[in-house]
Amino acid sequence: MDTRSGEGKWLHKYIDRSLPTTPPRRPYAVYLSSVFGGYRWLCFDLDDKRGDVGPDLATLLRWLEEAGLTYVVAASGSAGGRHVWVTAETLLKSTLVEAIAVAAAKRLPTLDYGLLKSTTGAVRPIGAPHRHGGRSELMSPPNPRRAAALLTPATCGNPSEAFTRLLLIIDAVPAREDFRPKVVGQDQFGEILDDDLGPRLAGTPNTVLDRDTMAQLTRRPPADRVSETCASLLTKLALRRWTLPMVERLLGEQKYREGGLLHLCTVPGVGPLRVLLDAADVEEKLERQWARCVEYAATLPIPEDSQEWTETIGDVVDLVAQLQQAADACPERWATESGPADRAALDLFCLLALRSGSTTLSLDVRRAALATGHGRSTMHRAVGRLMLDNWLGSTADNGPAGTYELLPVTAAHPAFDSVARGGTQGTPPPSGDPRPALTSLLQTRLAAGQADVFAYGRATSTHAGGLGHHAGRVYQQLVEHADRSLSLAEVCQRTGYRPRTAAKHLARMRGLLVATRAVMTVHHECPTCRAAPGERCRTARGAVLRRRGADQHTARQTLATERSSTPYYRARPGSLVAAAKALGTHGRLAARARRYAVEIELYRWWRQEEEWMRAPKAGIRTGVQTHQEQTALVLTTLARQPRRRYPRTADGRGDHAAARARIERRIATA
Repeated sequence: MDTRSGEGKWLHKYIDRSLPTTPPRRPYAVYLSSVFGGYRWLCFDLDDKRGDVGPDLATLLRWLEEAGLTYVVAASGSAGGRHVWVTAETLLKSTLVEAIAVAAAKRLPTLDYGLLKSTTGAVRPIGAPHRHGGRSELMSPPNPRRAAALLTPATCGNPSEAFTRLLLIIDAVPAREDFRPKVVGQDQFGEILDDDLGPRLAGTPNTVLDRDTMAQLTRRPPADRVSETCASLLTKLALRRWTLPMVERLLGEQKYREGGLLHLCTVPGVGPLRVLLDAADVEEKLERQWARCVEYAATLPIPEDSQEWTETIGDVVDLVAQLQQAADACPERWATESGPADRAALDLFCLLALRSGSTTLSLDVRRAALATGHGRSTMHRAVGRLMLDNWLGSTADNGPAGTYELLPVTAAHPAFDSVARGGTQGTPPPSGDPRPALTSLLQTRLAAGQADVFAYGRATSTHAGGLGHHAGRVYQQLVEHADRSLSLAEVCQRTGYRPRTAAKHLARMRGLLVATRAVMTVHHECPTCRAAPGERCRTARGAVLRRRGADQHTARQTLATERSSTPYYRARPGSLVAAAKALGTHGRLAARARRYAVEIELYRWWRQEEEWMRAPKAGIRTGVQTHQEQTALVLTTLARQPRRRYPRTADGRGDHAAARARIERRIATA
């Protein structure tokens, strides 16, 4: 059972107690194995933090049905996590359970199999409260009496031979043991290698640790953050491409065992005291925690200090800097009707080149639309215009997304003359590695353009119109120069708009409090009494001027008035959501993302149906080739998703409207 702190918060520190007759009201868990080391229950914990639980749950249930095992499915209490309970008639050997857990984890990315490899693995049973609120709720079967019978060893009907069949069924599914792809953001992939060095991220280890990581490694963590500090530290080491033997060598020094790695060597005791573990238990705990942190690190972007600087990356950075300088040198090119979309597409390609270290990029129009705030058709036409102007070049397509290449600025480029003259807005390159500054600039610019308040369209009776992406270009300049205010002349110079157009966009943004106007009052030396800037004017006798409440001469006031007549503008990023709600465009990007997800899944589903129709058939098929528990469509991008029949009309043609409706219902209930 869990224990409370002095403030009444749950510490997530469990103490052993005998099983009471009534369920405790506090968070509690039960052991899966007995005192003899055999397993009475198997609980497959599918964690939604690791990815989409739906496909893995469907695959796991199919395996259990094929092995002839009964099971109980429960919601774990988190947003989308699931617990699948399987009871055994007799005690199962720990070697068999560990083999099942390891084989299933290689094929189910969301499976947390550490509790099935540890002799002290415990899980919160159905009905147990969660320390953050909520309870573990029964899902299948819905009848509590039936679920209780399936959880009872005498009535579950699961002999030990069925678990052996389960292991054979899982091993029959192909899986590459040395590689598992993990999506990082929307445009990168992290590879997990599993070899003699244990699970690790592919790449060269970076053994140099920054000051914060070293402080976290050597300082003793607070009593209530021991496990949290260890998980954070292991994740940082995994992102730096460390291996398991390298972490094991850290445990050989006492200052690290008593510092950030304290959780690996101890277990919670009474109060702030902790009990030391044996060497075997420390090794087992390290392997379990390291594998978990490596899988989580594969879903995170690579830190800047872990990216190696090579000649290839240097060439990419130089090309991106050249393209950005050329684009800034001809602002009139992006002030046309299609200019904002073209510049957003160019900035996105430059950002992806900096992240991937390559100038050849594959990008589909839907992902580009969500990253820039434009529509998919707009992005398709923008890429075509960039290719016509020699900003991009087309290469051979190797997949469903188009493949393009960033082209250098040559004599045939429309912006070559501006770059050759030095441009109008050239700034000296930053000292050191310019990649972080360029990446931050492009991320800030694209994030500002994604705001719902800058959506296209005029307001009608059925459609809410936004400020438009031309106003978004003006706002991007205000955000990029957040450290100072920009005058109207400077905004026109950087955007290429005429003063009347820029003033119109700024006035509309001021009306929604997206931008604010600032008056720059500058103190001047007084022409009459020669008072220095910041000092009050004085009379001929040296006394402070006090004439009708004024402390300045008329000539000095005239100079200040002339200076303050020029308006300056600043951005107010905190009011973007409120402005979008006022215009009625709030949620436009989210709705577009949902629509694109439906289109992508519909296309993937129909392509699978076409592949099945063209594939050679063996024997005679009768009936539906899907399991009764898996008739609902599961949104997934896994290659080995079980086939589900595509909806058909009465004449046997594909019913795309019905398929779209099924996908939309699935997304609405996901």
